[in-house]
Amino acid sequence: MKKTLAIIVKGVLFSLIPAIFTLLGTINTLNNLQVNGYIGEAVDIETLKSNFSIIGVFLTFALLTTNLIIHEMEEGKYKRQSQQLIKYNKDILINGLAESLGKEYCNIDIRIFVPEKTLWWKVKYLFNKNVPLLFSIKNIEGLAEAGLTNNLKFQVSPSDNVQGLVGKCYQNRKIIYDDNLKETNSKEYNLTDFQKSKTSDLKFIIVCPIFNKDRDIDAIVAFDCKHEIKINHQEDKFVDAILSYTQQLYEYVPEIFKKKGGMFK
Repeated sequence: MKKTLAIIVKGVLFSLIPAIFTLLGTINTLNNLQVNGYIGEAVDIETLKSNFSIIGVFLTFALLTTNLIIHEMEEGKYKRQSQQLIKYNKDILINGLAESLGKEYCNIDIRIFVPEKTLWWKVKYLFNKNVPLLFSIKNIEGLAEAGLTNNLKFQVSPSDNVQGLVGKCYQNRKIIYDDNLKETNSKEYNLTDFQKSKTSDLKFIIVCPIFNKDRDIDAIVAFDCKHEIKINHQEDKFVDAILSYTQQLYEYVPEIFKKKGGMFK
């Protein structure tokens, strides 16, 4: 609480001080003070006002602009550190999964799919509960290489027209996987030509739903790979590791699961 109060006071002072000098440089208060004898006649009021204006401009830069620059630089540093930590935790998970499969390494990308709930979608949903809902991809630095996947999205409802493993995961509300995507991707998942072109190089995928406290699905996390992975004999261990990892990622880095909104679709 004290820290918050200190930040508020600091912000007010940093804004108020240059504003006072700028104000003194533009209003007639100094002239009135001289007329009433509070300031000597020898003082050049116009020069004094000009000096106050210059000081106001300087303080605005020194106290506000410089502080903003420092804040942006620190935010960039913390963002880079966060990305490095995300990548480090991902590498620990992937190395553990590879070891469980008897492989030296698995080149797995972790992608996040979030609902597109725009204002227009919400308005339509009020009148039609079967309005299609799309989940669109977010490639987070440290978790995935975008590759071909930018702008990829899948329809997850209504249930009679879902697309991809993401759609099936949303409807089934559980982890599902496919280790034979080379054969099944273009045939079994109701994909458009655009979606097929974005996922044609994948051979393995496992998708995991992320639930909020109301048991709604906030996001779906996909672990995909361009080389063959068979997890038949290690399915339980694989699933448990992914469940634990995705839940921790959701709890500790919630901003990367932010929904895509806006005014219109």
